[in-house]
Amino acid sequence: MQIPTQVKEFFNKRPILYLATVDENCMPNVVPMLQYWWFDEGTMVIGDLFMKATRANVQAKGLVSVCATGEGSESYKLKGTATYETSGPAYDFASEHLHKAKPDKNYNGVVVFKVTQVYNAKSGPDAGKLMAEA
Repeated sequence: MQIPTQVKEFFNKRPILYLATVDENCMPNVVPMLQYWWFDEGTMVIGDLFMKATRANVQAKGLVSVCATGEGSESYKLKGTATYETSGPAYDFASEHLHKAKPDKNYNGVVVFKVTQVYNAKSGPDAGKLMAEA
């Protein structure tokens, strides 16, 4: 999926990302995340140091949405599917980033988030507007 340039650049500024998942009964769970990176054009990888419910929800349903707001109320929401991985290229990629700042820490795993929809989440006339879709 082609993520709009302004959206990728926004997330590269590292705002707090709110990661939403649902459990088997569709009960939502939302947690703030700081350790995430673009893995490829349409995939974000999110590191797990302490996930419990999020990990279980990704493994059970594989549905994910993230939202973040930055300066000037710029805000985007991404939706898609996810897997939880404890090894492989996405895990190694995230681990390299983690070890730069915290060489003594290791991830339990990573959420590999395949973005399928991008929305404008800023208040105003374009709020909720679909910007891109796979």
